[in-house]
Amino acid sequence: MVKTSLMLLFLLWVPTTWAYFTVPGQGQLTLLDGTKQSLQFGFSFKQQNGTEVFQAGIQAVEVAELPSKYTLALVLHQDEQIWVTDWINKPLQGFDWSLGKHSFKLSKNTDPKYQDKARGGYVLMFDDTPYFFHKNMAQIKFHFNKDGVSEVRIEGMFTPGR
Repeated sequence: MVKTSLMLLFLLWVPTTWAYFTVPGQGQLTLLDGTKQSLQFGFSFKQQNGTEVFQAGIQAVEVAELPSKYTLALVLHQDEQIWVTDWINKPLQGFDWSLGKHSFKLSKNTDPKYQDKARGGYVLMFDDTPYFFHKNMAQIKFHFNKDGVSEVRIEGMFTPGR
């Protein structure tokens, strides 16, 4: 009886604790006027006051289970400025952001071999791979599992040679 009760308690307890994670994210935004602003934007899934909470940056929401993904939108406006409204409600020149083991850097292209490919002159370096805007909207999709970010997909952008 005691063994059965302990096993039942263990089975009920394990699923609610093994899936919690925190993926830290920090970086720097470069505004259109050249000023820099720090960025704190990571992901977490945790239990808070008996409820499961998913957090992206400073936004937190109560959820019934871990979301399968989170989409971060990058908008290229008139080929001159970038908008990432999940971070700031101002246009950007670029950003440099690390999220867990991944790195993202969006800036004006300085490599001559990509000069004709970079729409608006922008290149997104994702873990040392260049991506360019195909149209004016791109998405970085973060897929989650019990350990945190399991996969990152970039849509609406292309990389040369792929």
